[in-house]
Order: sequence, then C-alpha cells, then structure tokens
Amino acid sequence: MKLIVAKKAGFCMGVKRALEMVLDRAREENNDIFTYGPMIHNPQVVSLLSLKKISSSRDLDDFSEEVVCFISAHGISPERRKSLKATGACICDASCPDVVKVQGIIKKYALKGYSTVIFGDRGHTEVEGLLGFSAGNGMVINSVAEVDELPPLEKVCLVSQTTRNMDEFRRVADAVRARFQEVEVFNTICSSTLSRQEEVIEISEKVDAMVVVGGKNSANTARLSLIAGEFVPVFQVETAEELNMDELSRYHTVGVTAGASTPNWLIQGVVDHLRGWTWRKKNLPLRWLYSVAAVIVKANFFIAFGGACLTAAAMRLLGIQILWPALLLSFSLFLSIYNLNIFADQPAIFLNQPSRYRFFHNNRLILRWLNALSLATAFVCAAFLGVGPFLLTVITLLSGLAYSSTILPSSFPGTRLKNLTGLKEFLSSLGWGVVAVLVPAAATGPDRPSVVAIIVVFLFVFSIMFVRSTLFAIRDIQGDRLVGRETLPVVLGVERTKIVLLFLITLNALGLIVAGILGWVPVSGYYYLAVIAYGCLYLILYHKRILYRGLVHEVLVDGQLILAGLIAGLFR
Repeated sequence: MKLIVAKKAGFCMGVKRALEMVLDRAREENNDIFTYGPMIHNPQVVSLLSLKKISSSRDLDDFSEEVVCFISAHGISPERRKSLKATGACICDASCPDVVKVQGIIKKYALKGYSTVIFGDRGHTEVEGLLGFSAGNGMVINSVAEVDELPPLEKVCLVSQTTRNMDEFRRVADAVRARFQEVEVFNTICSSTLSRQEEVIEISEKVDAMVVVGGKNSANTARLSLIAGEFVPVFQVETAEELNMDELSRYHTVGVTAGASTPNWLIQGVVDHLRGWTWRKKNLPLRWLYSVAAVIVKANFFIAFGGACLTAAAMRLLGIQILWPALLLSFSLFLSIYNLNIFADQPAIFLNQPSRYRFFHNNRLILRWLNALSLATAFVCAAFLGVGPFLLTVITLLSGLAYSSTILPSSFPGTRLKNLTGLKEFLSSLGWGVVAVLVPAAATGPDRPSVVAIIVVFLFVFSIMFVRSTLFAIRDIQGDRLVGRETLPVVLGVERTKIVLLFLITLNALGLIVAGILGWVPVSGYYYLAVIAYGCLYLILYHKRILYRGLVHEVLVDGQLILAGLIAGLFR
C-alpha cells in the first residue's frame, strides 16, 4: 500500500489560536476555566483539556465571578454573550477571526434592512452564533434545493458557514441571485478550509481510497469525507484503532487527510499504523529492513550512535587523537539518558510520538535492562578515562535525571525542570557539549587542548544540538502545550523560533570560520561547515513541510551527526 499524506491536515489557524489561548491562560490561572461548549470538535482533545481542569459547559449556573469562561473558535451570539457576562465570569473571546468577520458582515447588513441567509448546517455552533447577529431576520439553508423554500424577501445578504464546500456555495449563490432581485453575496469560506478542500480533491484523484481523521462531531471533517467520497471510498476515523485494515488492504494507494480540529498526534498515529502495516506486508528482506530500522530509531540507538559520531568530530576539532572509550561512553550515556527521559515523560511521548510510546510500552522490561547495561558501560568507560571524565559523566547523568524529576513542592507552578521556559533545549544541548567535548578534553591529561579551542568546539556542538532539539520541539508543540511544557516554540511561537535557529546556525558557521583563520581549530575544521549547512538545509525543508514528521524525518535530522562522524573519519 502506498500512502499520500495531506500537508495541510491538522489544526487550522482559528482552532490552533483558540487552543493556544486557553492553554496559555491555564498555565497562569488558579481559578476554574470553562469553555462555553467544546473548545473544538474533537473528543480526544476535549478529554485532554479536562485533565488540565479545563471544563466544557453550556449551563449558565456553572459560571460565576470565580470562573474564567472562554468562547470557542466557533463564536457565539450577542444575546448569549450578554447572558455570560451577567454571570460575572471573566469572558475570554477565542472566536476565530474568520468567524468574527462573518458576524460583522451580517450585523452591518441587518442594520440596512437586509434579510440574512446563511448557507450552513442547522444547529452547528458557528451557525447558531451567526444567526444572533441577524436582528431576528436570519434563515439557514443547507442546499441549493432549499433556496426555493425561502419566503419572499426584498433584500438578501448571503453568507456561508466558514467550513462549507466552495462549489456548493457557488451554486447556492447563483440560485439566490436568480430568485431575489437585490442580493449581496459574501464568500465567507475561510482560506484554510478552501485550501484543505482543494488538496483533498487533488489527492483523491491520485489514490484508490481516502482515510479522513477527525471527530465524528466535526462538520469540516465530515465535509472533507463528502468531498473525497465523490472520487473514492472514504474511511473516516477518530483514532488509529478504528482503521479497518481488512477493507483498506484491498487498495493499492491510500490518501490520508484530517479535519481542522484534528491534532497532529492523532494524524501521526494513523499514518504510523498504515505505514507499519504496509511494510509488514512487503517481501521478507524489505520487511526485515524496515523493522530493524524502526527498532534502531525508536530505541534511541540511532541518536546514541550520532552522539558517538559527534564526539569523534569534536576530538578532531580539538586536535586530539580519537579516544575509543570516549566514543563508547557517549553512545552508552546518551542511550540511557534518552531512554530514561522517555520512561519518565510518558504523557508527552503518548501525544507527540504515539508509535514510540507503544514501542516502549510493549518492550519496557527489555529496555529497562538495556538501560542498566548502558549505564554500567558508561561508568566503566568514564572510570577508564580518568577522574575528571568520571565526575563529568556523573554530573551529566544527574542533570538528565533532574530534568524529569520533581524539584519543588507540587503546589508550586512548574514543579519539574522540563516545565521551565525553554530549559529542555538548553539543558539537552549543554549535556551534549559536556559529553562530546569536555570529557575527551579532560581525558587528555597535561597535553589537553587550549581553553579557547575547547570553548569554540563546545559552542559548535552546543549549537548543532540546540537546533536539533528545537526542531523536535517545533514538531511536538501541540503535545507540549497540552502537558504544560514551556519549550522555546511554545513561548516564542514557531516562526520566531525558526528565525532564532537560522541566526544560531549563521553564528555557528561564522564562529567556525573565524576559529580556523585564527588557528584555534585545525584547518580540517572547515570541512565541518558541511554539517552546519546540512542543518540549514533541513531547516528549510522543515519550513516548507517537505519533511517534518515520522521515521524518515528523525533519521534525516540525526543524519547531521552521522555526517560529522564521517568527516571525522575521512579528514584529520
């Protein structure tokens, strides 16, 4: 089975904005937080919000002066807003800007005496809110056929629910213009919906079946299913567990898309399940190769090997001989720390990396024994290298454990180091610098490199790993927000974070060039500019969403470290 995954699947701007607003407030607020009705039409997200004490209600008796109430992305009517304000609750408006725009159009033309006709789903939260702006003179139609059922009207203002189908709206608009003399038509379908629908049509023309991921109560998800259903058989699911592989196995090429209220981890769970099933059905050599590659990456062997490669590169830049115990130390220590952090951070792993979560859950006993063995190996190597490397290893390990350990009373905001703003990326990169640079430097004795060389190489390693760690934090931003982790992308936003990374990559390249000119690192250090260029290229590919998630994404990001090791092996 071949998969084609939609690039525009997942949260739209309005849903993302609303979710970020309520999660940001939840981090700061001690009072109860309610949303007037579900914040978004996805039961899995609503369930997770409830775990963060963000409740959903339409009962005005639940609201009081001690309560913060969020209006969902769908918006509400003026009358309902007035009723909410009367409760004394602190009202926060997370209405989608596109919905607010439609509300403004309806209100403006209602004041001019126009009757409002809304092309939408009766009873939908957004439509009910829009009707409230029509001054009691609004009607809802769901199809072209219903235009003839409208009463005689002098002046008509036609708008659309923001998630309706564009072709249907055009047909409705033509029918309304044909029936009534004075008509003002406003195409209020949001651009995100339009581009998503266009992409679904494009993919549907290339596949034999389509999987649509999203809540059963999501109107825009249902719309995508209807559009795709005009071309191919459609399977709408909320989670990977609902996939009917007996049916899907009949099709050679399958497309995957998702509604505007579907989080990334649910989409990725479906994609991982389909890809895993596809490889299991291939011939034995390919199936074996995929299975081995998946285990190597999921169990963190690949990133641990990357750690050894980067350590070798650091030793070349320091101008010292390759110390094999230092390479084995890097491999063992990074393997154990990454695995320990996954065991200690199950909620975030469940949301951000569902396939890795299942792998660790199913193989937890073997992986725990592997951790014990890798830790023992790391300490043996550190002891062999000397007192300095041993102490640095102990400090790095304790720092890694502290990252996921409670350090303050549970009543204190941010009781874990990993919840403190941007600390995840900083501590991770710092640990890499210590193990890859300071440990080998400390093991060389009196002939150790100069302090300036150590600083330059340390910053080189730190910058590379900071970019890597932050790229994964951008990928995991939705899950990190839900578990309350304030990573750099959560605090700065994705676009600003990308600018920071590009600035850091540029500084790293300039620093290596200057260090080579001044003789602080060997001339062969210029070859490592290829490693920095690799990181810059991948950042561009990630920005364009050419590669941004899954097994291939992880292998390519960490391929930067393997490249550093290859250069270390080829050039002295």
